Amino acid sequence: MAMIEKIRRQSWLILLLVGFGILSFLIPYDAVIALFGGSNSDIGRIDGTGITARAWQTATGVRGKLFQYNGNQDNVSNDTWNQLQDSILFSDEYSELGLDITEEEYDAMVFGDNLSPFVLQTIYQGKDSTEMKEQMRQNFESFETGMAQGWKSLIIATRKREKYDAMVKKGPFANSLDGKWAFKMANDKVSVDYVVKTYAEIPDSTIQVTDSDIRAYYNKHKNDREYKQDVGRSIEFIKFPVQASSADSADLKTSLEALVAPFQASKDDSAYASSNSATAGQAVIKAKSGTLPAPYDTQITTDSIGKVVGPFVQGNSYKLVKIMKRGFEVDSVQARHILFKEKTPAGRAKADSVKNVIAREKNFEAMAAMYGTDGTKDKGGDLGTFGKGAMVAPFEKACFEGAVGELQIVSTDFGWHIVEVTKKGANAPYTGLAVIEKPLGASQLTIKGAYQLARDFSQNYADTASFRNAADTLNGGTTISKAQNIKPNATSISGLANAGQVVSWAYSAELGEVSQPFMIDDNYIIAALIDVKERGAPTFDNVKDKMKDKVIKEKKAEKYIDMMKTGTLQEIATACVTQVKHADNVSMKSTNIPSSGVSVNENKLIGALFGLKTGTMSTPIVGEGGVYVIQRNADVLPGASTDNYVSNMETLSTGFASRAGNEVLKSFKEVADIEDNRFARK
Repeated sequence: MAMIEKIRRQSWLILLLVGFGILSFLIPYDAVIALFGGSNSDIGRIDGTGITARAWQTATGVRGKLFQYNGNQDNVSNDTWNQLQDSILFSDEYSELGLDITEEEYDAMVFGDNLSPFVLQTIYQGKDSTEMKEQMRQNFESFETGMAQGWKSLIIATRKREKYDAMVKKGPFANSLDGKWAFKMANDKVSVDYVVKTYAEIPDSTIQVTDSDIRAYYNKHKNDREYKQDVGRSIEFIKFPVQASSADSADLKTSLEALVAPFQASKDDSAYASSNSATAGQAVIKAKSGTLPAPYDTQITTDSIGKVVGPFVQGNSYKLVKIMKRGFEVDSVQARHILFKEKTPAGRAKADSVKNVIAREKNFEAMAAMYGTDGTKDKGGDLGTFGKGAMVAPFEKACFEGAVGELQIVSTDFGWHIVEVTKKGANAPYTGLAVIEKPLGASQLTIKGAYQLARDFSQNYADTASFRNAADTLNGGTTISKAQNIKPNATSISGLANAGQVVSWAYSAELGEVSQPFMIDDNYIIAALIDVKERGAPTFDNVKDKMKDKVIKEKKAEKYIDMMKTGTLQEIATACVTQVKHADNVSMKSTNIPSSGVSVNENKLIGALFGLKTGTMSTPIVGEGGVYVIQRNADVLPGASTDNYVSNMETLSTGFASRAGNEVLKSFKEVADIEDNRFARK
């Protein structure tokens, strides 16, 4: 198997037996190969397979059709990338194993008695019935060709991964020797006398460290695992808010005042409002008490039909309203529902199936308890009593327009609902209004002025030092925000939710460069690139501070070693102005000596303790939290297993199996050449 062979050449094959199995949504590899036939791999590469822009558009389109993302393109992008990545990385394994899904198996795992875990959870939400399976089959048969094939491909590819993970989990095994050592590490005990001098006892400020000292440490340790770094960028940025000016507000009010007369004379109020409003979908409303700010809330109930009221400010908008009519309508309803969160045809099929059962058996409460997916499931689906505006529009429409006792299927952004109105409230008065609404925003002149200010700033302060100094004095001091270790595919950073443009710039800029203004979320953003990290050994500047701490520890350890290298434990304690301490019941699983006053892991110390002969005193041991001299005063007290280590073997085997699946994926990703340029293309 090609990918396994790559891993076998790595020294860390042991990782294959650890990690946690996690399932990503997949699409079949043969479909991926068909998509990636071009040579223009400007989106990225996965283990030698180039991903073209056209292929990427097709792949995200397939993913978007199968799942409801509600316009969240970042989630579509990330999920699609994971699909393609897993498909490519595992394809050779599937091929060499001959792992495939027959038509008979597909039918059984989607509609039959052997539902796959993915199908059971994703399509049937963990519960199924013969009626639901039949309804699901009918829905699949009614899908248009692209949708049907998309679901089939996804289910088959996911089942392959389920099978592969199941096989991998059968491989890891703990034998009796493993079990014995797991038991001994937890249950063999020793007691120890020791002297410890912690690094905290000497202030860092008293230790003299030169750049040459740190540079020497860097040259010796820069390739150590703890200093290996991944790609990253760090920036500082400031915001220039783009806000409406008082002149913008006055101009908007004047423009609405000019509409009063023609609005008053209009014969088709709703059409006129729709054509002149920024929110055409809300051009006609039924206003009740408290809908508008005072005094307009009272005015619409007392002025004559046809009167135009305003303009006035509500929230961040100017409004002009015309009184169309007055009447009465139900002010509240009581309803119950069952929510199916999967906003797909499969979710609709489940809702239809359960609705048919309720209609026949009259068992709404029982079905809510069995299939409900929100907080109402344990209350028979009861939503209590609510008025208009409390629920999303399609749900509200069904409740207020539907008859009491009628079962309805409603689609919302939350999923599919079975809805039943159980009671309707009394009629309440309302005023029908035609509404012209225009948001109060910055004019083009104001935006241009803000851009000019931001552009001048970026041009006049084009290096990091002047950028910081100027920001400190701009408008009495402008906050400088920092975002560190930004990854190439990041879509948001600390302090900035929609950061794609800034991330793309950071990966094309030079260290110390200051950006031109970016318009993001009603702010002009100017960024300075303050740190660049590339994969592999770090630069000296990137780890200088961290390594300085290590050098300080080394110099403290040298001082302690001189004080601790000769004499008895008591003499060493006297020389160090401390005392001999004692600890019992230290095991190999102990992270340090409990009474030492050191909280960091001291694995080297614990190993030395168990390797020391009874009655022998060690030389000074340099640890993570201090320097130690130890003397074991008794032989190791072995624990006694009551089941010949069987329970330890079982625990280890279970742990290995539960972690194996994800560690295979992790290992594949580490040996594969993966280049992700999705967001760098923006």
